[in-house]
Amino acid sequence: MPALEAHLDTPRADRYLAQLTSHMGHGPGGLTILSAAEDELVVDLGTATWTVRATHDDLVLRVEAGDQAALAQASERVAHRIEQIARRDALQVVWRQV
Repeated sequence: MPALEAHLDTPRADRYLAQLTSHMGHGPGGLTILSAAEDELVVDLGTATWTVRATHDDLVLRVEAGDQAALAQASERVAHRIEQIARRDALQVVWRQV
């Protein structure tokens, strides 16, 4: 299954994870939380799966999809959302193939 991953260096990774968990709990756009823990969130995007992990100084994003087109669309959607909520910290999502 094609996958992309991004590591965002931030001491506030846990804060971003909590914010995303709270927001995704409302099911925006039909999104579904598959699992939520203190340090990880897994979201069903419909055509892809998005995993967010928080470490001490890193926010790790991973998107997996059944094909490259779905992966491209989901990764763009995730990057936009993260960059929107992290604009104060000027975080930029840079994907790498895994």
